[in-house]
Amino acid sequence: MAKILVTGACGYIGSHIAKSACEAGHCVHALDNEYSGNNIPKYITKFYKVDIREINEVICIGEHYDAIIHCAALISVAESVEKPNSYYETNVQGTINVVQNVKHDHFIFASTGGAFDPISPYAKSKIIAEEAVKQIADDYTIFRFFNVAGNNGEFRQICDPSHLMHIAALTAVGKRDSITIFGNDYDTSDGTCIRDYVHVVDLAEAILRSINTPTNTPYECIGSGAGYSNLEVVNTMRRVTGVDFQVNKGARRAGDPAKLVVDNLSKYVSINHTLGDMCRSAYTMEKK
Repeated sequence: MAKILVTGACGYIGSHIAKSACEAGHCVHALDNEYSGNNIPKYITKFYKVDIREINEVICIGEHYDAIIHCAALISVAESVEKPNSYYETNVQGTINVVQNVKHDHFIFASTGGAFDPISPYAKSKIIAEEAVKQIADDYTIFRFFNVAGNNGEFRQICDPSHLMHIAALTAVGKRDSITIFGNDYDTSDGTCIRDYVHVVDLAEAILRSINTPTNTPYECIGSGAGYSNLEVVNTMRRVTGVDFQVNKGARRAGDPAKLVVDNLSKYVSINHTLGDMCRSAYTMEKK
C-alpha cells in the first residue's frame, strides 16, 4: 500500500484517480482549492483546501508521500488564449510550488498531448511545467494525457463544458439545443480535427501502475492509439444514444491543431473501453 497525494482531487480526472487508488488499497490524501463538485470523502483520509499558487515554505503539507499525482491545473485551451497569465501562474508556478514544498518519493505529473503541437498558452504552460519537474524532482513520471472522456458512473466533468464529448452528451440529453464543431476545413478525412480519446478509468489505472516505478523519461503517453474526428465522435454519440441532435459548423478556434494521436502508448496503458463506451457513459451520467 502506498501513501498518495492527489492534487486537483475534486476535479474530473483527480476524483477518478482518488477512487481507483482507494479501491486498490492505497492511502489517499487529497488537495484542491475548493471542496465541492465530485464527492470524494469516502475515498480519502485527509483533505487539504489549498490553492497550489499559494503553497510555499510557510504553507506546506507536513507529510511525506510515496507519490504525488499532480492533476491540479487550468485546462481550457480557449480560455488560455484569453488569459495566458493565469495559465502560466497556475500550471507552471503552481506545479513548482507543489514539487518543491511537498515531500515525496515520486512526482507524477499530468501533462497534455497538446504538448506535441504547442499552439495554445495552455499547452505551452504544460511544457514549461514538464521541464520544471525534470529539473526539480529526483524521481518523476510525466504523463501526456490525450482526450480523456467517459466516467465511472459516479464522478463527472463539473467545469464549464469545453470538451467535445461532454458537450455532445449534454446536447443528446437536451441540456443544450445544439453542438458546434469548430473547423471543417482541416486536412483530415472529413475536414474536422482528429483526436485520440481514452476512457478516464483506463487512464486512472495506468497512473496507478506507475506509482512504484518512476520512469524519469521525457514523457509517457496515455491515449488509446486511435484517432477519431470530431464528426465521428458526434455521430458515435448520436448512434449510442439514439438521439439525432442538431450539429452546427463553426470557424476554427485559435490554438487547435488538426491532429493529435498517440504514436507510442506508455507501457502502463491497458485499453478496456471503446469510443462507444465513453460516449454512452458520458450520456448516462448527464441523464442522471
